[in-house]
Amino acid sequence: MNNAVSATEAKTRLGELMRYAIDSGNTIIVESRGKPQVALVPYAEYEELQKLKERARREAALAQLRDLAREVQAQNEDLDEEGAARLADELTREAIDSLVEQGRVRFES
Repeated sequence: MNNAVSATEAKTRLGELMRYAIDSGNTIIVESRGKPQVALVPYAEYEELQKLKERARREAALAQLRDLAREVQAQNEDLDEEGAARLADELTREAIDSLVEQGRVRFES
């Protein structure tokens, strides 16, 4: 089976294309006016892609945090332990407040 189909053909043969993708493990490209628009993939492959994207997002966030840590350390080389603890508390509070504002964290009473 050709792994590229038109949107019209995909609409007409969706069930068959889904079975083919699941059974063969192959991806089917759905085109519109000859240009690839979407891919029909087995769900397990989609889940793996989502995991890879999340891992890449976390790695990028970790790299940003490491860069920020180096920048803060360079700016605060003369900071004593007590001052560092105060600064850490302040940054933690700001991060938590930001997460609460974004709705990503909530606290229950």
